[in-house]
Formats: sequence, C-alpha cells, structure tokens
Amino acid sequence: MKHLYIIVEGQTEAEFVERLLISYLSNQGLHTNIQPIKITMSGGGHGFNNIEHFRNTIKPIMYYKDEPIITTMIDYSGINSEKKMPNYLNCIEKSDVEQRILCMEESLKNYVNTIKPYTNFIPNILRHEFETLLFANPEDGFDLEDEQIKREIIDLKSKYLSIEDINSSPETFPSKRIESIYSSINKKYNKIADGVDIAELTGINSILKECPHFKNWLDKITHVVLES
Repeated sequence: MKHLYIIVEGQTEAEFVERLLISYLSNQGLHTNIQPIKITMSGGGHGFNNIEHFRNTIKPIMYYKDEPIITTMIDYSGINSEKKMPNYLNCIEKSDVEQRILCMEESLKNYVNTIKPYTNFIPNILRHEFETLLFANPEDGFDLEDEQIKREIIDLKSKYLSIEDINSSPETFPSKRIESIYSSINKKYNKIADGVDIAELTGINSILKECPHFKNWLDKITHVVLES
C-alpha cells in the first residue's frame, strides 16, 4: 500500500488532517503513512498564493522512490487568477460552481503532469473553503461557543439546501460569515485556534453527510490507496 501525502495550505488544514482525516482513513483500511504537507511560500510562511509555490512543494514528493499517492486540500475561495491556477479564466466561465471546481481540478492535474507524468495525483479543491465544513453540524460543532453564535450559525445553515452553497462573493465566503457572526458580539474567530476544535466537535461523519464534494474526494482517496 502506497504512502499518502496531502498538500494543504496552512497549519489549520494540516491539523485537520492529523486530528480527523488520518483516523478516518485508517478506519477505512488505509494502514499506511498519511502525512499533510504545507505549501511553502518563497518569502516564508505557508499558503496557496502562487502556482510556483505549489510546484516547489509537490515536485520533490513526485520523485520519491515509491511514487506515493499525492492529493490536495486547497480552497476554491482563494483562487482568483491564472497566477494561482492555470486555465483559471476558462474555468471561471463555467456557469455552475461545481463545474468550475472540476475544471480547476483537471487543470491542476494537467499542470502537475507538466512537471512529470504522474498517475498517482488526485487533485482536490474544497467547495468553497475549510470553513464550509464547520457548518455541517453547528448544534455540536459550536456547542462550546456563545449561544448567540451557535444560533446564528444554525440559522444561516437553514437558509441553504447545501452548506457547500454558502458563498456568493469574497465578502460572504463561509469564513467571512463566521467572522461576522463572532464580531457581532465582540468576539473574534481565530481559524488556527478555533477551526479544528469546531471540526472535531462537528464530527467527520456529519461533514461527509453534508459535503458531497468533500466526501467524493475521500472516497476516491480510499479507493486509490487501497488498490495501490
């Protein structure tokens, strides 16, 4: 069974992999090394600000002797130019968000294959970002937060058929919605400090139930690694 490397944007996503995804995937039979790898920016720090940073992060892993399975956990909400995503202008013309994301995932796969033909790469772009997952089960996920915060998150979720549709502009991405709700009672949402704690209380099963794009990704990872 091949090793699995998950390329992520930063510390929060890396902790999410370590605290939730590794145990979930292990329970699915993936008894192998599973490791998050943060994208390193040229000026220091981590994040998906430039496709070259992604290239510099993934390229060494592609040359590992055992040719491991490599996948990504990148926010759709932050992709806004060709500098970040090749073929962006073509993908953004798609009328449906899911089709835009699928187009970008295919573009990312094609880009990786310009580095080196690599069959063990599984592109994944979150719809819309990490904070989307936190709306899956706010009754439990926000149970330790202020009651008003929990009520407003529950109310916001109820307005959408799918939490993967909570988005309409950079000002109303899921993270911005959460930040606004916290600030309304003079509190601050801290992604690194709060995000994974809320995700753990939310529960991976609730996330899978409410986020079909995310579930499809994990199902594909499971199948590919088990077959490797």
